This record gives sequence, C-alpha cells and structure tokens, in this order.
Amino acid sequence: MRIGVIGLGVIAPFFLQAIEDDPELRLTAVCDLDRRKLDGFAPGTEVFADHRELLASGLVDGVVVTLPNHAHAPVVADALRAGVHVCCEKPLTVRAEDAHHLVRLAEEHATTLFTAFHRRYNTHVQELAAQLADRSQISHVTSRYQEKIEEHSGSEGWYQDLDRCGGGCVIDNGPNALDALETVLGPLTLTDATIGDVRSGVEFCAELHLATADSIPVLVDLDWALETGERKDITVHLKDGRQLYADMLDGFQAFKSSLDHEYAGIMADFHRTVRDGRDGPDRGPHIVDLVEEAYAIGRTREERLRMTAKEPVPAHLVKLLFHRRTDRGMRLSPWQSRCVRAGDVHELVTTTDRPTTTGDRVDHVGFLGFAEFGAGTVVERGDVVTGPHGPIGRVAGFDECHAPNHYNILIDTERVLTAEDLNLHTLDTLTFSGGTR
Repeated sequence: MRIGVIGLGVIAPFFLQAIEDDPELRLTAVCDLDRRKLDGFAPGTEVFADHRELLASGLVDGVVVTLPNHAHAPVVADALRAGVHVCCEKPLTVRAEDAHHLVRLAEEHATTLFTAFHRRYNTHVQELAAQLADRSQISHVTSRYQEKIEEHSGSEGWYQDLDRCGGGCVIDNGPNALDALETVLGPLTLTDATIGDVRSGVEFCAELHLATADSIPVLVDLDWALETGERKDITVHLKDGRQLYADMLDGFQAFKSSLDHEYAGIMADFHRTVRDGRDGPDRGPHIVDLVEEAYAIGRTREERLRMTAKEPVPAHLVKLLFHRRTDRGMRLSPWQSRCVRAGDVHELVTTTDRPTTTGDRVDHVGFLGFAEFGAGTVVERGDVVTGPHGPIGRVAGFDECHAPNHYNILIDTERVLTAEDLNLHTLDTLTFSGGTR
C-alpha cells in the first residue's frame, strides 16, 4: 500500500518509522509547508509543500495526516474527496460537527476514515483488557495521563495555541486516555468535567468523570504540567479491594520509546482496515463528542482546578462562644456565596450534619463565636477556614435565621467544635481562603 504523510512535525517520525518497518507499506510522498523538513528523503519519495498537489499526484493510496488539530478537518476532507484513504492523528477534529461530516464524506466516496489512537495498541492496555472477564466485580476505574507538555511538543508551539489546538490537555491527552479506557471497558458516557490551570485559554489540568454502559464510575486525571517524568496508567479497583493495573510506560525506559510498537500497531491496523473493511465504526467522532461535552461542562463551571480565585481574608474574633446543640434547627440557605463588607460581623458555627441541599436541617452544631471581617470579600461554600492552630473545616453554607443582623456561617468539621475546643481567644484571627482545588 502506497502511503503519503502530510505534516512532518513532532509525531511524524513515529509514523515514518512504522511505515518503513512494515513490508506491506511503502512511503511514496511527504508534504509540509516548511520546505526545510522535506530534505533527506530517499529516492522514490516525492516531496510536496501543498497537500492538494500530493493528493492529485496519483502517488498514494492512503495518507497519514499529522497536522495541528485545527487543520485536520479541511485536509482530511480534501483527501476523502480525492478518493484517498485517511489515517488521521487524534483528535480527528476540533469540532464534533466536523467529525461527523467526515464520516459522511468517507461513506460518500467509499474511502476509509481511520483515527490514530496509539495507546489502544499498548501491550499493557491490551493485557488489562484481556483480564476483565467478570465486570460485576469492578468497583470503579481511575486513569492518569500526565506529562509536561513542553517536553513532548518540542518546538511546536501550536499545542499551547487555543486557535490551533482547540484547547489543552483535554483535547490533546484526553482522546488517548479515553480511547484506551474504551479499549478496556467499552463505550463511555461523560457525567462531569472540571478544568483548571488555564493559561491564555488553554487548560493544563482537568478531571473527567465518566460511566460505562453498566454504570461503573470512571475518573480520568489529565495534567500537562507534571514537574518531572510522566504517568500514563489505568487502575481497575475491584470490590474486594484488589486492583488490576496497566502502566503504559512499564518496561519502556527511553523517552517516548513506548510509542514505537504503538505506532506500528496503528499502521498495521490502518492497512488491515483498508484491505478488509472495518469491524465497527471508527471511534474518532465519538471521542470528539466526549471532548466537546467535557469543554461544554468544564468551561461553564465556576470552579477551576489549581487556580486562585480570590485572596484569603482574615476575620478576628470579637466574641467567643462555647456551647453546642443537637437540636438547633438551622436551615441551609440556597446561596452558594455571600458578599461580606469590611467591618461586617458574622457568627461562625461548626457542624457534622453535612448539609448540601437548600433547606437541609442543621441540628448538631458547635459555636465558635462572632468574627469581624477586616476586608470586603466573598465567602463561598467550600472555603477553607483556618485558625491560629491550623485548618478548622470548610464552609458548608449559610443559615439566615438572624438576618439581616448577621449570617450564621456553617463550617463542616469532623466533630462538633467550640471556641474552647480550639483554645481560641478574642482577637485571634481566622482566615477564609478558597477558589483552588
């Protein structure tokens, strides 16, 4: 099978090596806008600076597209219309609409559309998939896909360009992590997503919550800012406490050396799919759907991981309280946050009742006292309250039975605490800080 490679960036060498090593494949053409990258290819490999000229040359049966993400949709579409089979580096497209349009084009022109997810060919991922015969014993699944992006992208700055990449770790690492999990667990649906460490619109970390068809919860931890090394793994937690584990990098000592056998798997599978037809639909559009859904949720959430949303604010105790109750009858107000003016005084109440929903009754309480806020701020559910001797708890919300005189600021604690339990004194300072996780 005659293969052309469109785009000669940081990933292209793995495709080129896989093509060279496969006796069923022959590299006949390469293309890149940077003509300096077109030097050094063996005789018999034609070079092009325009992908349309390559597609019109008649030199290729299929192409590998490894370009910045934003260029995938138009270049793949041109190839399919030219009757050329396509293996496209993940993600297939930035937008789900474009991915599904490419599926229709492939059907219309009787060509193969194949998304390259290299981690599905990882030996440890495949071994883990073979172990999961009895899914009823699975409690939950976690996966980490973590690295320092600058080490992996080299000089290619487009990875951190929102317009060209379409996002950060969710659209770059997310597809490989999700596809590897679906290789092990089958189809996944997204249930929640949180992004964070956003720099110029590009997220460097994220948490994706998903579920299998039989409702097994799955958590994916993505990170582009790991200080040292990289972590790429899947852990299946069983109900009896045991774990099944796949470390995708285990046994591959050199940097990126795990990619060699994975990209060989991609090219062999692409050739087999072109020759024999596919067993089922390409997973590329489905993964693009999940990524788009993750952004739709994550970008509308107020919370951002690892990002400070406000300055810590001190409040000093003007009156101490020492009593506790088991039948106080407070009610959680609907507000996630309350604005507090400099000089406002509010009552601080600890509780073990864990209220979460508007109207939840709060009976088991301890009273710390009244505190005066030294600066205007916003007190929010989830804020960490710290005293002179360390963390006390997190703000659970507010009770307004004394409004408009003051709020009762409810603080989740492991046990009911009063001022005497914490050895507090008047004029001691408590600090309210939040906005990070």
